[in-house]
Amino acid sequence: MRRSSAPPPPAPPDAACFYTGAVLRQPGSLASFSTCGGGLMGFIQLNEDFIFIEPLNDTVAITGHPHRVYRRKRSMEEKVTEKSVPHSHYCGVISDKGRPKSKKITESGRGKRYSYKLPQEYNIETVVVADPAMVSYHGADAARRFILTILNMVFNLFQHKSLGVQVNLRVIKLILLHETPADLYIGHHGEKMLESFCKWQHEEFGKKNDIHLEMSTSWGEDMTSVDAAILITRKDFCVHKDEPCDTVGIAYLSGMCSEKRKCIIAEDNGLNLAFTIAHEMGHNMGINHDNDHPSCADGLHIMSGEWIKGQNLGDVSWSRCSKEDLERFLRSKASNCLLQTNPHSVNSVMVPSKLPEMTYTADEQCQILFGPLASFCQEMQHVICTGLWCKVEGEKECKTKLDPPMDGTDCDIGKWCKAGECTSRTAAPGLAAGEWSTWSPCSRTCSSGISSRERKCPGLGSEARDCNGPRKQYRICENPPCPAGLPGFRDWQCQAYSVRTSYPKHVLQWHAVMDEEKPCALFCSPVGKEQPILLSEKVLDGTSCGYQGLDVCANGRCQKVGCDGLLGSLAREDHCGVCNGNGKSCKIIKGDFNHTRGAGYVEVLVIPAGARRIKVVEEKPAHSYLALRDTEKQSINSDWKIEHSGAFNIAGTTVHYVRRGLWEKISAKGPTTTPLHLLVLLFQDQNYGLHYEYTIPSDPPPENQSSKAPEPLFMWTHTGWEDCDATCGGGERKTTVSCTKIMNKNISIVDNKKCKYLTKPEPQIRKCNEQPCQTRWMMTEWTPCSRTCGKGMQSRQVACTQQLSNGTLTRARERDCTGPKPASAQRCEGQDCMTVWEAGVWSECSVKCGKGVRHRTVRCTNPRKKCVLSTRPREAEDCEDYSKCYVWRMGDWSKCSITCGKGMQSRVIQCMHKITGRHGNECFSSEKPAAYRPCHLQPCNEKINVNTITSPRLAALTFKCLGDQWPVYCRVIREKNLCQDMRWYQRCCETCRDFYAQKLQQKS
Repeated sequence: MRRSSAPPPPAPPDAACFYTGAVLRQPGSLASFSTCGGGLMGFIQLNEDFIFIEPLNDTVAITGHPHRVYRRKRSMEEKVTEKSVPHSHYCGVISDKGRPKSKKITESGRGKRYSYKLPQEYNIETVVVADPAMVSYHGADAARRFILTILNMVFNLFQHKSLGVQVNLRVIKLILLHETPADLYIGHHGEKMLESFCKWQHEEFGKKNDIHLEMSTSWGEDMTSVDAAILITRKDFCVHKDEPCDTVGIAYLSGMCSEKRKCIIAEDNGLNLAFTIAHEMGHNMGINHDNDHPSCADGLHIMSGEWIKGQNLGDVSWSRCSKEDLERFLRSKASNCLLQTNPHSVNSVMVPSKLPEMTYTADEQCQILFGPLASFCQEMQHVICTGLWCKVEGEKECKTKLDPPMDGTDCDIGKWCKAGECTSRTAAPGLAAGEWSTWSPCSRTCSSGISSRERKCPGLGSEARDCNGPRKQYRICENPPCPAGLPGFRDWQCQAYSVRTSYPKHVLQWHAVMDEEKPCALFCSPVGKEQPILLSEKVLDGTSCGYQGLDVCANGRCQKVGCDGLLGSLAREDHCGVCNGNGKSCKIIKGDFNHTRGAGYVEVLVIPAGARRIKVVEEKPAHSYLALRDTEKQSINSDWKIEHSGAFNIAGTTVHYVRRGLWEKISAKGPTTTPLHLLVLLFQDQNYGLHYEYTIPSDPPPENQSSKAPEPLFMWTHTGWEDCDATCGGGERKTTVSCTKIMNKNISIVDNKKCKYLTKPEPQIRKCNEQPCQTRWMMTEWTPCSRTCGKGMQSRQVACTQQLSNGTLTRARERDCTGPKPASAQRCEGQDCMTVWEAGVWSECSVKCGKGVRHRTVRCTNPRKKCVLSTRPREAEDCEDYSKCYVWRMGDWSKCSITCGKGMQSRVIQCMHKITGRHGNECFSSEKPAAYRPCHLQPCNEKINVNTITSPRLAALTFKCLGDQWPVYCRVIREKNLCQDMRWYQRCCETCRDFYAQKLQQKS
């Protein structure tokens, strides 16, 4: 594994190229930049705007450095409806139990509040790791500069005063992986990748290693090397699924400073990576989503659920709930590592001195999006300001990420793009009070759109009603037809809006959904799903109010457009297509179609050229598909390719195809220029019927209009021969049947679809390669050796074969094959016996109470005694046995019961555990030592001093009892008849009090 590292000081040459600051005379603003590598990268936050700046490419211009500048503005309108994807899809939070955190946090019971004051500065010593995909994507040097720029932005986000304390991000080590380590998993499964990375970083940095080699020994041997570990990856991961999804970050909640939980993973998504890392580091320091706190759920802050998507970037502050969550974490012992700082770790933050020039072209913007081989797609010049389309060298089609170009991009002569519109470079002249301005450019650059003009009325507020009539007027404007292949105007708005608002990144395509109650609102759904989402209350001006008719949306309202093209006109076409007509110039053709079960395409009818008001509707939802095809290869759902709902240019008219679940509808205004073939694609299911209708002119066209160019004749023709299907022994070859076009006495081969409805002839067949095939020896594979250990035999089948004309093999006589017959048997030697050790049963442990050793026999069973010693099993191992740990424990012998003559001595006998010292009943009674023994002293004198008490009984009578001294053992003393011993009597006088009384009664 090769990896490069950014070591602690002495710093590299670009260590002083990171800057932070604010906009002059703009309180609350923030700026964070890097000038590493000769360009400028970072952001400026001003009020509700985010302005991002990044180099356009890695080349160095002579007159300056080309840059990309784009703006994102906080907008409450960008918050989607209740059907929007929950924030948990974008950010994975793993709790202590290893499950995603989803439990709501109540406002009450936030825990005990502490009175002591927190330190004002904390330091997060961090190791950052970039996976091989990211290093390969950016290049090692560019990746290093990019990551340090991102971390500088993260540093500034944690410096915001709303956090309450100063949190410094210090980079201890930067690792660029060129190969994935064997013990590190990088894949789609986010939780698995997080667990693997935490384990890997602990092995690499969690122990004493090169990071702390130069530290003072006062840091301690067991100190954690780093406080947090960050993995930046280009892998598209999901929290609990092994597949790509919307997640861009994942972290352990409150895991910072923990040996194996101080980790986060962030997906490289450009400069937004800084916000992802800041958000996930917040989780790692115990900060929950603001959405989990009822009092902070409606705000837009760094820990907001919407914030992680990059959708609402206007507020880089921390909410009150985030501040309280952080304070709770910092007061816990889990945050102690943030108060310890490696004196060798540094971070450089300085104020920038100057900004480079910001010049760029559409080609250069395409290069930053799609690489150095990309350039602007000239075919899309008419829509350049609404979406930047690029073409990559070697690819046929233009592509886009639906981002608009940067403001200032040239869009026409004397014009540039500004806020998504192609406007004049000169400032618009002020409007005279009450006078109309000039008509604005058409809202669309192709097809029909809307132009508007407005006037500035005298007065302000309510006084503005002095104007006679409306302030704004609209009119229809016509443009050339849109190029083929472009999405519908509504569909294009859905795609552009979803990408511009950082909607789920796995959704590659969106389509518009019409709402009859709100025809001028933008409802969109991911392709393949029927989940309409309200993305905007207003579609762009000039958008049609429906699939049929001329009415268009203007300023969010559906405006009537007459067939004369005038906004507000009441002129209407009749069903024959005549403006203000009486409906008598055409006739209506209608019918119904039903088909039994089957599979494949079935033709319903052919709609002639000149048809208008075409409508085809399924009576009931079915598993079949409607299909439409004209004579110019334009089609819907043909060739087994199913389309999504949308508008299609077929037969000279716009055909609207709608599919909702299993229900379908096709409609077109007309007139058609070529015949249309209506078909049904069946999938072993019955079509429940469909209704169709259209209009055609009542009178035939005049003679001068009926003369058209002769149409070509299509027919099936034998155009060649296929290869022979056998190389010998006799085979067949067939003719190739192709569809040909005959026109002006010229014959050319065309696509077979042109002859689809003609009867295809059977191919002609001819014999070929009738010469006999050669014979050859054929052998099977060798069988396994007959002995797995030692010498044996193996065999195979050998036969003389000949190939027949159909390609199969047959057995021939052996004399017909040339050359000697290959061997059918050979000697072999089994190799499975080289190492066979046999181990016996383990013996009992050498000791019965404690640690000992047990043994077994090991022998080599190889007949050749060639066992490998390195694989020999062990013959002895340590063992523990505590089955016989109870033994008899004896106390000291007491004094003799008398002072002269013969007496008795006693001692305490107990069954006790050798190791624990506990009493038990598992000792063998046969091994119990004696508790009494006789004692002999000098003979007694015949004269006894009555004043001397020598017998235990008299001693007991004269001894003053103050209670038992050994309450626990006195019961045993009594049971063992030891009360007669003065030594035990004095310690257990209360228990032994009536002992002598009973003895005296027995004697009396």
